[in-house]
Amino acid sequence: MKLPLIPLLYVLIGFPLVALDQTFLEAVAPVSPVLKAQGGVSTANAEGFDALFANPAAFTAVRPSITLLDLETTAHVSFSALKSILETRDSWGKDLLDKDSRLLSTLNDLIPLMPLGGEASARMGWVGNNLGVGLAVQGRVSAKGLNNLLDSTVTMDQTTMGVIGMGWPLDVGLGTLNIGGALRPMQKAFGTAPFTLVKDETTNMSAYDVLSGFGLAWDLGLRWDYSGFKTGLTVKDIGSTKLSLKKYTGKQWVDALSLPSGGSSVSTLYLVPMTIGLGSTWSPDLGSLAAIVQPSLSFDLQIPIKDENNQPSFWTMTHLGTEVQFLRLLSVRAGLNQGYVTFGLGAKLFIVDFNLAIYSDELSRYSGVNRRPAMSFSWALRL
Repeated sequence: MKLPLIPLLYVLIGFPLVALDQTFLEAVAPVSPVLKAQGGVSTANAEGFDALFANPAAFTAVRPSITLLDLETTAHVSFSALKSILETRDSWGKDLLDKDSRLLSTLNDLIPLMPLGGEASARMGWVGNNLGVGLAVQGRVSAKGLNNLLDSTVTMDQTTMGVIGMGWPLDVGLGTLNIGGALRPMQKAFGTAPFTLVKDETTNMSAYDVLSGFGLAWDLGLRWDYSGFKTGLTVKDIGSTKLSLKKYTGKQWVDALSLPSGGSSVSTLYLVPMTIGLGSTWSPDLGSLAAIVQPSLSFDLQIPIKDENNQPSFWTMTHLGTEVQFLRLLSVRAGLNQGYVTFGLGAKLFIVDFNLAIYSDELSRYSGVNRRPAMSFSWALRL
């Protein structure tokens, strides 16, 4: 899908119209089971900690949200595939490459169908009173092969990212216009290797490369609040965030605890694409009944600005979600993320917050081509 807005943005933000050996990376943000369960909608409905990586306009919240610790784990696997893997637990104590390993046999059947892997993150932050400050550390691993596990390629990714920003509320007569901006410094490292290289503990780690370095992202956000409606606009990774990377051996990177010295330059320009978000959420005013049940409905278009050969289709930019809160303690969520159905649950017990999401992401330009199913769970201590 070609958008007339894109050529104008290239001119306004100085995006490199011509860049040799240019590679776009997946957008950098911690997984939020709250938002993923709602179809990945985030522009107008993200609140509290989730606003740090979604829309800085929400920093104007009157009541501060303090996240002391938020731990999240995601498995990149479908529910049926996870069931098949769990059924092989009697062979988990054996060598994975043992010819009699049921686990190996199951993974060999699954890996041509989907990327297998997972991620985990730890984060904390403050949002409210016109200020947003946060920190997140995230690690991810994924394996993908054409035939079986042994011929698969494993991708490993680690990101440490901070957020600091401010928001300003403006009374515009018909509601409130919230304006926000945030700065996100990040350190990122990633690399790929054949599965057999990762599996073999005797292999010299210098045999594969890790790209590691820093980037500085800028985000802007608007949100208009009127009655039960919230309508938002975000521009994240303004100008597309450039990562200043160097190449290291795996051993150099591990020995230096992710902050290696030396390294060699790389000719490829690595970018996190600028993304424009347009979204709205509606929560009807139910009066006193809202203390018992409160529904909401949200819609987003999230448009990554790449080059015309990588521009996604309409469905891969579309997100639709709903949430129903009961007694302000329990939440049921569902949605449509890039053409895939999502579902999730949430529960709050004093300062402990639990959230679960089952969803799928599309890794290609078109929905249904390269689906990555996932299940995500988080628990957090929030004040």
